[in-house]
Amino acid sequence: MKHFKTLILITTVALLFSACSTKKAQTKKYFRLSVSTPSTVNTDIKPITLVVKRPTALSILGGRPIVATQADDSLVQLSHNFWIESPKVILQDRIKSWAGDHWQVVSYQTPSGNGYQILETRILAFEKKQNQAVVELEFFLYDENNQLLLNQQLSATENITTDNYKAFAQSISLAIEAVFAQLNIKLDGQL
Repeated sequence: MKHFKTLILITTVALLFSACSTKKAQTKKYFRLSVSTPSTVNTDIKPITLVVKRPTALSILGGRPIVATQADDSLVQLSHNFWIESPKVILQDRIKSWAGDHWQVVSYQTPSGNGYQILETRILAFEKKQNQAVVELEFFLYDENNQLLLNQQLSATENITTDNYKAFAQSISLAIEAVFAQLNIKLDGQL
């Protein structure tokens, strides 16, 4: 009985020491994109409706965990840094906001009448690559008869100013704005 009490005492002390020396669990952090800069007033607004479809994404790029590219070009999902929404939802909202400067009406739903276009987007890159934020998107613009009007693959890279994920979120916002600026030029030149 005496050995049993000693064994329990030693076990309890060992458990207390191991519990005290254990690292605190890392807090999960959630990031949102910074608010886009106001665009210039566009006098060439298309007098039709644009339907913004939810973007598609390749595998891990569409999830809420932030994706980073390692030195060997492999992609990893971070376990403690997340987007507040999936990049598909974030980008659909950003595209709708951007499109409001170019189309008379912007919607997520297809209207019942004629005179609309559909914008589909595919996310090819939405990640942190060492000290850079990388965005690559492919856009497909269709008319109401499903005829392809525009197909463009556009990308932008922005340097991250400091080594934290808040700075990464700010840089990826700038990269998205740079992609939209490229898309503006393509739309002006082709439509």
